[in-house]
Amino acid sequence: MGAPEGWVGVRSCGFFLNFKFQKSDYIAIGLALAVIIVLMLLPSPKDNNPPVPPDSKHRALKIEKDCVVCHAPQGERPLSAKHPKRQDCFRCHRMGGA
Repeated sequence: MGAPEGWVGVRSCGFFLNFKFQKSDYIAIGLALAVIIVLMLLPSPKDNNPPVPPDSKHRALKIEKDCVVCHAPQGERPLSAKHPKRQDCFRCHRMGGA
């Protein structure tokens, strides 16, 4: 027993389910693919933010919590008021100045 021409069949549990793609289905699939491609091409935060300086103090950093030692409000180089209040520095800043 074959499916009518132009139909796509899926055999599931012994039943033959028939469905035909409509023009709107192709448009929805195309739009979904376009959105995925655009999202993949967007720059990451690491592309837009300055890297971690490649000096001796910063090369010694191994974990993000060490950044707070100098960049806390009472530290040697506090962050500006505009800087996000986050503790995951390496999410936005590349290590090694590259």
